[in-house]
Amino acid sequence: MLSEQFGLELVAVCPSVGEALGLMKRSSPPALLLLDVFQPGQRWQEAALALRELNPNGRLILLTAPGEPCVPPAPIVPILLGVVEKSRPWDDLLELVSRWQQQHPSPDQRRFANALVQLDRLSPRERLVFHAVGKGMQNKEIAKQMALCLNTVETYRKTISAKLGLSGVELVRAAALHRCTAAPLHPSLPAGWAGC
Repeated sequence: MLSEQFGLELVAVCPSVGEALGLMKRSSPPALLLLDVFQPGQRWQEAALALRELNPNGRLILLTAPGEPCVPPAPIVPILLGVVEKSRPWDDLLELVSRWQQQHPSPDQRRFANALVQLDRLSPRERLVFHAVGKGMQNKEIAKQMALCLNTVETYRKTISAKLGLSGVELVRAAALHRCTAAPLHPSLPAGWAGC
C-alpha cells in the first residue's frame, strides 16, 4: 500500500534479518527501511547498522509489537525517522513516510507537484473527474456517478492530462498521491452543463 500511496518502489520483503543484510550488500541499499524489531532470535540492529553504513542518507522506521518498549541504540538514532507500534493506526506510519518523502521527493513527486499547481486551470467538471480518478474510480463508475456518457469522461481525462502535462497513468498516480479525493461528486454545476 505504501508503494501505491506514495509512489515508492518496493525493493523487497525479507522474512529474516539475514536475508535483508544479504540483499542490502548485493544490491543498492534502500532509501527507506521499515524494520520489524519483533523477530524472535533476530538481531534487527544489524540490519539498521548495515543501512547506516551502506547508505548514510537512508532512513529507518522501526515497527514494534504492542507494549514492547524499543530503545534504539545510539548509532542508529541519526537515521531513525520514528518508532511505530503495530497496533497503532495506519495513519501513524503514513505520517512518518509522508514527512520523509517531503524532505526527499522523488523526481515524479516534484513533477506531480508542478502539475498540481495547475489545478486552477481545470473547469469545475474537470476537477470533479480529477477527484474521482484520485478515489480510484474507473471511467464507467465516474460516468454513472456524474450522469455523463463514457466518451465524455474519457475526453475529460485526456483534457485534464493535457492541462496538467501528465500521461494517463501519471494522472491517476498524481490524483491518488495528493489525496485529491475530498471533493463531493455532485456540487452545483454551472448553468448550461449537460451530461453528454
